Amino acid sequence: MALPPTRTADNRDHAGIGIRGDAVLAIVLDGSTSGSASGDFAREIARRMVDWFVAGTEEVTANTAIAQLRMTHATLATDFRTDSASYCLLHLEETGPALVLHAGDCLVGRLNEDRRIAWLMQPHTLANPLLPVVIESVAKDPARQRLTRSFRSKRFIAPDLNSIQLDDRPLLVATDGFWAELEAHQQVAFVEGFGGAVEQDRDDCGALSILCGRSGPGIELIDVGAAPNLYVRADKPNLRR
Repeated sequence: MALPPTRTADNRDHAGIGIRGDAVLAIVLDGSTSGSASGDFAREIARRMVDWFVAGTEEVTANTAIAQLRMTHATLATDFRTDSASYCLLHLEETGPALVLHAGDCLVGRLNEDRRIAWLMQPHTLANPLLPVVIESVAKDPARQRLTRSFRSKRFIAPDLNSIQLDDRPLLVATDGFWAELEAHQQVAFVEGFGGAVEQDRDDCGALSILCGRSGPGIELIDVGAAPNLYVRADKPNLRR
Protein backbone atom coordinates (compact mmCIF):
# COMPACT_ATOMS: atom_id res chain seq x y z
CA MET A 1 0.00 0.00 0.00
CA ALA A 2 1.39 3.38 -0.91
CA LEU A 3 0.45 7.02 -1.26
CA PRO A 4 2.42 9.24 -3.66
CA PRO A 5 4.22 12.20 -2.09
CA THR A 6 3.14 15.80 -2.52
CA ARG A 7 6.54 17.27 -1.57
CA THR A 8 8.71 15.50 -4.14
CA ALA A 9 8.30 14.58 -7.80
CA ASP A 10 8.95 10.88 -7.31
CA ASN A 11 7.92 8.20 -4.83
CA ARG A 12 11.07 6.88 -3.16
CA ASP A 13 9.38 4.21 -1.07
CA HIS A 14 10.09 0.74 -2.47
CA ALA A 15 9.38 -2.80 -1.30
CA GLY A 16 10.17 -6.35 -2.29
CA ILE A 17 8.65 -9.74 -1.48
CA GLY A 18 10.45 -12.99 -2.16
CA ILE A 19 8.82 -16.39 -1.70
CA ARG A 20 10.84 -19.60 -1.40
CA GLY A 21 8.77 -22.61 -0.45
CA ASP A 22 6.80 -21.61 2.64
CA ALA A 23 9.29 -18.90 3.64
CA VAL A 24 9.02 -15.20 2.85
CA LEU A 25 11.53 -12.39 2.71
CA ALA A 26 10.01 -8.92 2.75
CA ILE A 27 11.87 -5.63 2.60
CA VAL A 28 10.57 -2.06 2.76
CA LEU A 29 12.84 0.89 1.95
CA ASP A 30 12.57 4.67 1.96
CA GLY A 31 15.05 6.46 -0.27
CA SER A 32 16.47 9.65 1.20
CA THR A 33 15.39 13.02 -0.19
CA SER A 34 18.99 14.27 0.04
CA GLY A 35 20.33 12.01 -2.72
CA SER A 36 18.98 12.58 -6.22
CA ALA A 37 18.97 8.85 -7.06
CA SER A 38 18.01 7.47 -3.66
CA GLY A 39 14.72 6.13 -5.00
CA ASP A 40 16.56 4.10 -7.63
CA PHE A 41 19.03 3.03 -4.95
CA ALA A 42 16.17 1.73 -2.78
CA ARG A 43 14.61 -0.09 -5.73
CA GLU A 44 17.87 -1.86 -6.58
CA ILE A 45 18.42 -2.96 -2.98
CA ALA A 46 14.92 -4.44 -2.85
CA ARG A 47 15.33 -6.34 -6.11
CA ARG A 48 18.78 -7.71 -5.26
CA MET A 49 17.79 -8.91 -1.80
CA VAL A 50 14.66 -10.62 -3.14
CA ASP A 51 16.55 -12.24 -6.03
CA TRP A 52 19.23 -13.51 -3.64
CA PHE A 53 16.64 -15.07 -1.37
CA VAL A 54 14.50 -16.70 -4.05
CA ALA A 55 17.44 -18.12 -6.03
CA GLY A 56 19.34 -19.33 -2.97
CA THR A 57 19.24 -22.52 -0.97
CA GLU A 58 21.15 -21.57 2.18
CA GLU A 59 19.47 -21.03 5.51
CA VAL A 60 18.59 -17.40 6.13
CA THR A 61 20.07 -16.19 9.40
CA ALA A 62 21.05 -12.77 10.69
CA ASN A 63 24.62 -13.44 9.56
CA THR A 64 23.73 -14.56 6.03
CA ALA A 65 21.28 -11.68 5.55
CA ILE A 66 23.82 -9.12 6.76
CA ALA A 67 26.48 -10.65 4.52
CA GLN A 68 24.16 -10.26 1.53
CA LEU A 69 23.31 -6.68 2.49
CA ARG A 70 27.03 -5.98 2.69
CA MET A 71 27.59 -7.55 -0.74
CA THR A 72 24.70 -5.56 -2.20
CA HIS A 73 26.24 -2.41 -0.78
CA ALA A 74 29.61 -3.18 -2.36
CA THR A 75 27.96 -3.79 -5.74
CA LEU A 76 25.86 -0.61 -5.75
CA ALA A 77 28.17 1.87 -4.02
CA THR A 78 30.06 2.92 -7.15
CA ASP A 79 26.85 3.74 -9.06
CA PHE A 80 25.11 5.53 -6.17
CA ARG A 81 27.80 7.65 -4.55
CA THR A 82 25.66 10.09 -2.56
CA ASP A 83 22.50 8.11 -1.93
CA SER A 84 21.00 6.37 1.08
CA ALA A 85 17.87 4.58 2.22
CA SER A 86 16.20 3.42 5.40
CA TYR A 87 15.07 -0.18 5.38
CA CYS A 88 13.39 -2.92 7.31
CA LEU A 89 13.88 -6.54 6.23
CA LEU A 90 11.88 -9.49 7.56
CA HIS A 91 12.35 -13.21 7.10
CA LEU A 92 9.35 -15.34 8.01
CA GLU A 93 8.93 -19.10 8.04
CA GLU A 94 5.93 -21.32 8.68
CA THR A 95 6.98 -21.80 12.30
CA GLY A 96 9.11 -19.76 14.65
CA PRO A 97 9.58 -16.02 15.10
CA ALA A 98 10.26 -13.52 12.34
CA LEU A 99 13.82 -12.28 11.94
CA VAL A 100 13.91 -8.49 11.50
CA LEU A 101 16.86 -6.35 10.40
CA HIS A 102 16.45 -2.59 10.22
CA ALA A 103 18.45 0.60 9.80
CA GLY A 104 16.91 4.06 9.66
CA ASP A 105 13.29 5.04 10.17
CA CYS A 106 11.32 2.16 8.65
CA LEU A 107 9.49 0.33 11.44
CA VAL A 108 7.53 -2.82 12.16
CA GLY A 109 4.30 -2.57 14.10
CA ARG A 110 1.36 -4.77 15.02
CA LEU A 111 -2.28 -3.91 14.42
CA ASN A 112 -4.05 -4.93 17.61
CA GLU A 113 -7.67 -5.95 18.08
CA ASP A 114 -8.52 -2.47 19.40
CA ARG A 115 -7.46 -1.10 15.97
CA ARG A 116 -4.40 0.59 17.40
CA ILE A 117 -0.89 0.04 16.07
CA ALA A 118 1.84 -0.94 18.54
CA TRP A 119 5.29 -0.17 17.14
CA LEU A 120 7.75 -2.92 18.01
CA MET A 121 11.07 -1.13 17.52
CA GLN A 122 12.71 2.27 17.59
CA PRO A 123 13.84 4.32 14.58
CA HIS A 124 17.48 5.40 14.31
CA THR A 125 17.19 9.18 14.62
CA LEU A 126 18.52 12.11 16.63
CA ALA A 127 15.12 12.37 18.31
CA ASN A 128 15.93 9.19 20.25
CA PRO A 129 19.71 8.75 20.05
CA LEU A 130 20.33 7.00 23.38
CA LEU A 131 17.14 5.77 25.02
CA PRO A 132 13.76 4.56 23.74
CA VAL A 133 11.20 7.32 23.19
CA VAL A 134 7.47 6.91 22.63
CA ILE A 135 6.93 6.78 18.86
CA GLU A 136 4.25 9.47 18.98
CA SER A 137 6.81 11.82 20.56
CA VAL A 138 9.48 10.94 18.02
CA ALA A 139 7.01 11.70 15.23
CA LYS A 140 6.56 15.28 16.46
CA ASP A 141 10.29 16.00 16.95
CA PRO A 142 12.00 17.67 13.95
CA ALA A 143 15.24 15.94 14.97
CA ARG A 144 13.78 12.66 13.70
CA GLN A 145 14.72 13.81 10.19
CA ARG A 146 18.40 13.26 11.06
CA LEU A 147 19.20 9.56 10.90
CA THR A 148 21.92 7.90 12.94
CA ARG A 149 21.88 4.72 10.87
CA SER A 150 20.80 3.78 7.33
CA PHE A 151 21.92 1.97 4.17
CA ARG A 152 24.46 4.54 2.96
CA SER A 153 26.43 4.33 -0.24
CA LYS A 154 29.55 5.79 1.41
CA ARG A 155 29.98 2.98 3.95
CA PHE A 156 28.11 -0.07 5.15
CA ILE A 157 26.47 0.19 8.57
CA ALA A 158 25.20 -3.02 10.16
CA PRO A 159 21.48 -3.09 10.99
CA ASP A 160 19.80 -3.67 14.32
CA LEU A 161 18.42 -7.17 14.86
CA ASN A 162 15.04 -8.12 16.31
CA SER A 163 12.96 -11.26 16.68
CA ILE A 164 9.16 -11.01 16.59
CA GLN A 165 6.73 -13.75 17.55
CA LEU A 166 4.00 -14.23 14.95
CA ASP A 167 0.30 -14.60 15.68
CA ASP A 168 -2.94 -13.86 13.83
CA ARG A 169 -2.58 -10.08 14.17
CA PRO A 170 -1.28 -8.22 11.10
CA LEU A 171 2.30 -7.02 11.07
CA LEU A 172 2.89 -3.66 9.40
CA VAL A 173 6.21 -2.66 7.85
CA ALA A 174 6.06 1.08 7.30
CA THR A 175 8.08 4.09 6.25
CA ASP A 176 8.19 7.30 8.28
CA GLY A 177 5.63 8.91 6.01
CA PHE A 178 3.17 6.44 7.52
CA TRP A 179 4.04 6.28 11.22
CA ALA A 180 5.22 9.89 11.67
CA GLU A 181 2.94 11.92 9.39
CA LEU A 182 -0.42 10.18 9.54
CA GLU A 183 -2.64 10.41 12.60
CA ALA A 184 -3.55 7.14 14.31
CA HIS A 185 -7.00 6.98 12.70
CA GLN A 186 -5.50 7.76 9.28
CA GLN A 187 -3.02 4.91 9.69
CA VAL A 188 -5.80 2.41 10.33
CA ALA A 189 -7.85 3.78 7.42
CA PHE A 190 -4.80 3.44 5.18
CA VAL A 191 -4.29 -0.20 6.21
CA GLU A 192 -7.97 -0.94 5.65
CA GLY A 193 -7.81 0.40 2.11
CA PHE A 194 -9.04 3.95 2.57
CA GLY A 195 -5.73 5.72 1.97
CA GLY A 196 -7.30 7.91 -0.70
CA ALA A 197 -9.05 9.81 2.06
CA VAL A 198 -5.72 11.25 3.24
CA GLU A 199 -5.69 14.69 1.61
CA GLN A 200 -2.72 16.43 3.23
CA ASP A 201 0.74 17.63 2.35
CA ARG A 202 2.89 14.56 2.88
CA ASP A 203 6.11 12.68 2.38
CA ASP A 204 6.20 9.29 0.62
CA CYS A 205 3.86 7.04 2.59
CA GLY A 206 4.13 3.27 2.34
CA ALA A 207 3.21 0.23 4.41
CA LEU A 208 3.31 -3.51 3.84
CA SER A 209 0.75 -5.59 5.75
CA ILE A 210 1.66 -9.20 6.59
CA LEU A 211 -1.00 -11.54 7.95
CA CYS A 212 -0.18 -15.08 9.03
CA GLY A 213 -2.35 -18.08 9.71
CA ARG A 214 -5.77 -17.24 8.28
CA SER A 215 -5.81 -18.11 4.59
CA GLY A 216 -4.86 -21.79 4.66
CA PRO A 217 -1.85 -23.37 2.97
CA GLY A 218 0.26 -21.46 0.51
CA ILE A 219 0.90 -17.74 0.36
CA GLU A 220 -1.53 -15.08 -0.77
CA LEU A 221 -0.62 -11.61 -2.03
CA ILE A 222 -3.37 -8.99 -1.98
CA ASP A 223 -3.45 -5.75 -4.00
CA VAL A 224 0.11 -6.14 -5.28
CA GLY A 225 -0.94 -4.87 -8.69
CA ALA A 226 -1.82 -1.51 -7.16
CA ALA A 227 1.74 -0.97 -5.91
CA PRO A 228 4.10 -0.13 -8.80
CA ASN A 229 7.06 0.19 -6.41
CA LEU A 230 6.65 -3.38 -5.15
CA TYR A 231 8.84 -6.14 -6.60
CA VAL A 232 7.55 -9.70 -6.17
CA ARG A 233 9.28 -12.96 -7.09
CA ALA A 234 8.55 -16.59 -6.15
CA ASP A 235 10.47 -19.81 -6.70
CA LYS A 236 7.32 -21.70 -7.71
CA PRO A 237 3.65 -20.90 -8.32
CA ASN A 238 2.46 -21.55 -4.78
CA LEU A 239 0.97 -18.13 -4.20
CA ARG A 240 -2.44 -16.67 -4.91
CA ARG A 241 -3.05 -13.11 -6.09
